[in-house]
Amino acid sequence: MGICQYMLKNIDCAIEHWKKSVQMDPKGADAYVSLGNAYFLSKKESGTAIDYMQKAIELAPNDPEIQFNLACMHESQGSLDQAIELYTQAASNGLDRAQPYLRNAMAKRIKQQI
Repeated sequence: MGICQYMLKNIDCAIEHWKKSVQMDPKGADAYVSLGNAYFLSKKESGTAIDYMQKAIELAPNDPEIQFNLACMHESQGSLDQAIELYTQAASNGLDRAQPYLRNAMAKRIKQQI
């Protein structure tokens, strides 16, 4: 239901559905991922988004998509060390598209050090 509401641009309603999903299944990572993405992409609340995504990664620590999403969030906030670590994990867990993001984040870190 949350995904349908999100696609209809009913963001607050989607978030409420995902929060109910978390209450019903607090050990499932998917609702946390959806909450993290909604808060990051639609609500522009990076801190809340990262908190939800961090919970998702605690529940599914080897999921490369979650690692990648959390890395993107950290990179957007300038937390390059965390982003690099997570991009590296995502790439190691088979997510090939993490490689160019990893190289980009490493280049940004080098530029900061100059």
